[in-house]
Amino acid sequence: MSAEPRRADEDMTLVWQEFKRTGDGLLRNRLVERYLYLVKVIGNRIAARLPRSIDVQDLRSAGIFGLIRAIENFDITRGTRFESYCATRVHGAILDELRAQDWVPRLVRNRAVEYRTAFTALRTRFDRDPSTRELAEHTGKTDQEVEDLRRESNLTTVYTLSRDDDSNDDPGQVRKLDVLVDRHSEVPFDEMVTRDLVDSLSKVLTQAERTVVALYYNDSLTMKEIGRVMRISESRVCQIHTKLLKKLAAHLASIADGPRVSPPAAPPVRRATREPSPTV
Repeated sequence: MSAEPRRADEDMTLVWQEFKRTGDGLLRNRLVERYLYLVKVIGNRIAARLPRSIDVQDLRSAGIFGLIRAIENFDITRGTRFESYCATRVHGAILDELRAQDWVPRLVRNRAVEYRTAFTALRTRFDRDPSTRELAEHTGKTDQEVEDLRRESNLTTVYTLSRDDDSNDDPGQVRKLDVLVDRHSEVPFDEMVTRDLVDSLSKVLTQAERTVVALYYNDSLTMKEIGRVMRISESRVCQIHTKLLKKLAAHLASIADGPRVSPPAAPPVRRATREPSPTV
């Protein structure tokens, strides 16, 4: 060991002794600055296994409180290394902060880990996603219990939809907010196409056929119930339904093929006529 590190260790030993004797806050702050690197190392190591939504600065803040408690409770008379004692306290403080922030009960979190472990093991074995039956046989549970595990494991995953996500270092990566689908929104172009298609189909159907379509597909009536409404037999309703399906299929095929353009007619062939020779 060189002279400078040895002198630094001796100085920190004096600081430790003086702090334990007086409890001076300035000496404690000096010890915090000396061992702050442990908080950064442990915080980064834990953050690497967590989702991007967890801020590493929050983990470091919790780790600093653990470091301060470790400094205050450390017994210098036992001759143990402070780094080993501090690492355990900082790690525990960060985990306590994560548990406090976690909105999912610990039992649900453990069940989700159980499901994901079994799913990963079977996927590695079969080289495909396992079925519910295979997961049930692997875990010794019923199919319904496996489905409950799958649903609970999905509930434990949280995604950020914020565009101002500073944790993403890749500016070209697409965030979930950019590809989120609003299935309840109205698309004007789709509505216009649907309306035009309905108008086009209604023109090729008779009044009875339009009534069958409305009662069967919109009101979900059976053929027998439609027959009572229209005062015709059930077999007649089936005939109308079959006929209108064929008619609609032919009409859609004509729309898909487009109007047929007949080739231009060839110009009429003119026969050469011999002009009479002039008389002399």
